[in-house]
Amino acid sequence: MIVLFAAAALTLSVSAQQAAHDNYVGVNFGGGLNTMLYKPANGQQKVGMGFDAGIHYARFFNQWAGLGVGLQYSWANAYATYNWNEVTTGLTHPSNPNTPYTLTTGFSNFVERQNVGVLSIPVEALFRKSFNDRVALIGGVGLSLDLPIHGAYIAKGGSYSTTGVFPAIGSYVISDMPEHGFSTYTTTQNAKFNNRAKVGGSLIADLGARIALDDNWGLYVGVSFGYGFTNLLGAAKTDEMIMVNTADASKIDYRGTFDSNETAKVNLLRCGLKIAIDFGWPNTKKQAEAERLAREEAERLAAEQAAAKAAAEKAEADRLAAEQAAAQAEADRIAAEQEAARAAAIADAERQAREDAEAQAEAERRAREEAEAKAHAERVARINAIKASGESVTVHFETGGADLQFKAGEQTIVDEVCEVMAEDATMRIVIIGHTDNTGDAEQNLRVWGKKRAEALKAYMVGKGVKPEQIRCESKGQNEPVADNATREGRAQNRRANIRFE
Repeated sequence: MIVLFAAAALTLSVSAQQAAHDNYVGVNFGGGLNTMLYKPANGQQKVGMGFDAGIHYARFFNQWAGLGVGLQYSWANAYATYNWNEVTTGLTHPSNPNTPYTLTTGFSNFVERQNVGVLSIPVEALFRKSFNDRVALIGGVGLSLDLPIHGAYIAKGGSYSTTGVFPAIGSYVISDMPEHGFSTYTTTQNAKFNNRAKVGGSLIADLGARIALDDNWGLYVGVSFGYGFTNLLGAAKTDEMIMVNTADASKIDYRGTFDSNETAKVNLLRCGLKIAIDFGWPNTKKQAEAERLAREEAERLAAEQAAAKAAAEKAEADRLAAEQAAAQAEADRIAAEQEAARAAAIADAERQAREDAEAQAEAERRAREEAEAKAHAERVARINAIKASGESVTVHFETGGADLQFKAGEQTIVDEVCEVMAEDATMRIVIIGHTDNTGDAEQNLRVWGKKRAEALKAYMVGKGVKPEQIRCESKGQNEPVADNATREGRAQNRRANIRFE
């Protein structure tokens, strides 16, 4: 209960992001009515308590269905109380073999506890219903392979007495000769019976809620049930609980409930609370494949639309050109006879003017390319100078957020870094996220510093930089560059630095 309340308090204090993942791996523990069901021939059975602990893995194939497998250890207890007489006939006394007698063993509030440790391999079909990003209801049904690895029975209280009756000498009763096995015993005998237990199977089910603690970690609280449909015992036992040496009544062997003819069938029952801590993660390969297919489909549709538009525009242009050419040809034919010389002169002048215009356009294009090449070289030199000097490029953020807030000149220099890195795939940088001292220091280090570094990384990837060229770190509020006591100082501390490696 302490663990449960602590986990609930932790759940209420964190900012959960996702309760539904494709994969989960974790540890589980719990307990309750972990016992064995059987019916003793001459006693009364009472259920006991126990515990479970194990590890598990779950894989969900979609939002609502999956498969789970695990390895679990269970400890179960049960009790039997005996108040009855066991009679053994046809015995002969060791001092006088010719004198037969009958031995009566009387049990008085004799309590025996049985326990067994079982190693189980559960396999379940899982079903999930997500209520929001924080809470999901998860249930499962299936089977488990049960491997009993150890067990014991222990006499916890009460006594049994042995009494001999000799009919040949007047039904003489002997009860106070312990040297001949006739006495009252208070026993603490115990023995193992795991060599009698066999591999079994159980029907299992559980139902509970998974509460997300953050993007990956989660707490599961629920109930579990398991019923062993196979008999834990091996072959049927024929020995009585008290086995007497027919040659010497003082030698008595107490066999116990599970190693005698008191019961022939034992079923394992587990029912109780289940608590688990797990780590979940999505199927990144499937997600990336879906995004790739969607991107390719969008690109294909865009290409088809562009091709159709270009074809339509070309057809319309060809039609208009054909009409214009026909009209011009007719006009030229009519005017050719009267204006032949002038038309030839005009055509020659137009040709010369066209050639001059093309030459001018070519000169302007070359000048423009030279200017762009010079500007690009200056940008590359500027970035290489920053890299060589060991300086960093800084970008600032708003309080409590990861939105880029470029100050004067910051976006320009970041874009120049993106341009150079997009052309040089060997260039590597590290983006270090910083925060002011607003909020929780641990959150600033683990969350906000990292989110700011990743926000700048996403901007640069959008500008053509490959993700593998960028590594992100967080320093939180540990490396301020200004006084956090002032608004202006905090604004300077909310930043991300680009440092070349």
